[in-house]
Amino acid sequence: MMLAQRSTKALRPFAQALRPRAALCTPRSASSLFVANREQPSRTRLAEGWAPSRRAFSSTSSQRGMEDLVNIIQSSPNDPVAITSLTPNAGFTLTDGLVLPSPIILCPGGCFMWDVAHPTKNGADEMGREWDGWNEEKLRLFEVLNPRPEILLIGTGSSTLLAPQRIKRYLNGLGIQVDVLDSRNACSTYNLLQEEGRRVAAAIYPVSHLSARTGIVA
Repeated sequence: MMLAQRSTKALRPFAQALRPRAALCTPRSASSLFVANREQPSRTRLAEGWAPSRRAFSSTSSQRGMEDLVNIIQSSPNDPVAITSLTPNAGFTLTDGLVLPSPIILCPGGCFMWDVAHPTKNGADEMGREWDGWNEEKLRLFEVLNPRPEILLIGTGSSTLLAPQRIKRYLNGLGIQVDVLDSRNACSTYNLLQEEGRRVAAAIYPVSHLSARTGIVA
């Protein structure tokens, strides 16, 4: 998923060629994953199928090539993100002061608001576990991260829930180790492993049912 500073009309062929095979979305269709832009929080980007506003592009030059494209989720070790607090009403607060009242994904490339339901038990897999609404489509970001994390910490809210086997198999198939914790321990473990220089990512649900679409407790 790459971004070029050119007109939306000229960019369309690149966007179609570079999209991952995930469920694409537009600002009107509510994606499962939103970028939290810490420098310009008012400009929301969609991480699964980009649909930026026209103001994000320049139409002053048509002489641009592939070297001008920028991978916006490439690892950025010079700008690490850590979690300073987690509260039931406010959600997550990051080291730069950004508050995210929703589920989030943290990785070396940045922080993303994540539209996912609480991983409550609903049905059963071969081990008797299933998370409502959690499937491979909600985790497609990890297919396009470069480099991929060596470990993914999954925070399941106020208590630890055992992960369904299909989710573990999917992530293990990408070369990612999975560790499931309650969300507070997932936050502290993420901060610690990041300080140690590990390639770590975290997919964390808040300790209350905060919606990525409304930012309020459901």
